[in-house]
Amino acid sequence: MFKLEEIKNLDFKNTKVLDGSFFARSSLLLVCRELLGKILLTNTKEGLSGGMISEVEAYFGSIDLASHAYKNKRTKRNEALYQVGGRLYVHTCRGHVMLNIVTNTENIPQGILIRGIVPLIGIDLMRKRRGFAKDKDLANGPGKLTKALGITMQYNMLEVCKDKSDFLAKLPAIIIIDAGIKIDQNNIKKTPRIGINYAKAWAKEPLRFLVTYSNTLTQQKLNNF
Repeated sequence: MFKLEEIKNLDFKNTKVLDGSFFARSSLLLVCRELLGKILLTNTKEGLSGGMISEVEAYFGSIDLASHAYKNKRTKRNEALYQVGGRLYVHTCRGHVMLNIVTNTENIPQGILIRGIVPLIGIDLMRKRRGFAKDKDLANGPGKLTKALGITMQYNMLEVCKDKSDFLAKLPAIIIIDAGIKIDQNNIKKTPRIGINYAKAWAKEPLRFLVTYSNTLTQQKLNNF
């Protein structure tokens, strides 16, 4: 499997930093699909860690029975959802920390749950955080990836990096970059979302997107990263 352990190995000149404008677009499903293949990185006191986003879920806010903002419910807990696209909405579910990225414009509470990544950077650190998990299970679930990346509730309401100059000056706590990895539509599988049987008709909507060949992708597509 392709590995990157040090940030110095990356050629930042050929990468694009995703800023708020990427997420503030009105097409939630388009943003979901385009997030697949992007590189999610966290920068903590322990070091850098991250990987390629391989699984996401879309949540449509006020009309979506599975959303925390269904019927425009607005609380201190979900306030991040009502911010402009590019903010993080971090919450807990059954004791696990969940990482969501807010989309669309202010007061339209839509978001994307990051469900899985292919580990690429700081893999030893991710192993340490996850304990005895096998490598294939390091970050293949929303609670697993937040633990592997050191994401806590303190990340709630953070913005993704504003622009590339900020990124080069000082690596922020969390960043998403475009390294030019393109995922063919034939390799994106759509299914209903996980664990929302209570959401009636919304439980059947194919709003989960995942890369169907993540393992081979790290071998075949990332050599130029």
